Amino acid sequence: MCRYKAIVSDLDGTLFDADSRITPRTAAALRAAAQAGLKIILATGRHHTDLRGIAEKGLGIPVYRVSENGGVVFSPQEERLVYHPMAPDIVRRLTEVMAEAPREVYLHLYKGERWFVNKYDAVSVTHQNQSGFLFELADYSTFPDFEDCTKMCFMARDERAVEFMDRTVRKVRDPRLSFFWTMNTCFEAMDIHADKGVAVAGILQREGIRPEEVLAFGDGLNDLNMLRLAGKGIVMGNAVPQLAEALPHNERIGTNREEAVAQYIEQHVLNGK
Repeated sequence: MCRYKAIVSDLDGTLFDADSRITPRTAAALRAAAQAGLKIILATGRHHTDLRGIAEKGLGIPVYRVSENGGVVFSPQEERLVYHPMAPDIVRRLTEVMAEAPREVYLHLYKGERWFVNKYDAVSVTHQNQSGFLFELADYSTFPDFEDCTKMCFMARDERAVEFMDRTVRKVRDPRLSFFWTMNTCFEAMDIHADKGVAVAGILQREGIRPEEVLAFGDGLNDLNMLRLAGKGIVMGNAVPQLAEALPHNERIGTNREEAVAQYIEQHVLNGK
């Protein structure tokens, strides 16, 4: 009998392959786990509308959706369980930082049901083609307000841009703000209450599932608390070094390019090894 009652997985760099998609093998493994009675929880930094499209197209089964790094949570029945927007004055201050930014810095902003970017980039095009959630080009200096913003993502395209983000964005210090690197070139800012681990803990309480009955997969620092919470927190082979350093005793598996999540579920959940 399988000791797990829930599977939690990050998307980019974890569940997704190199082309940012859920492969047929991975989808089949998750569907089989769901059919066996396990709750499936997708946890990502992406927008909730983006995640809904990915879940519908990639899996086709009802799942819990943790988006915006825990800032928004939806149940399989489409109930919004969690909503943590950022303080508008913080968002405005962070957008003003962009006036000093090199051209190689891109700012993505999630506001309500919309996704804004300040510059056209290939990553955004890939994401919108994948889920059908379309981005909008925007000049943030013209925004009348910054209500209902759930996440900001600063993307760097070269080393100079990375240095700018690490040096300048961190100057906007506020106890209501949480930020961290999710990839070597992606710096994200959210409300202090947005946390994948806290969001998943709420779902487990709702379902009557103990943390030790949870299997979780992740590759970024935004997955840290989620992996610490789970009875079995798996670190991807392609994880950022800081995550592996923070969880030195957690099992490490193959990479997302190798469909390592699917392999693990097949061997340790579906076959009960």
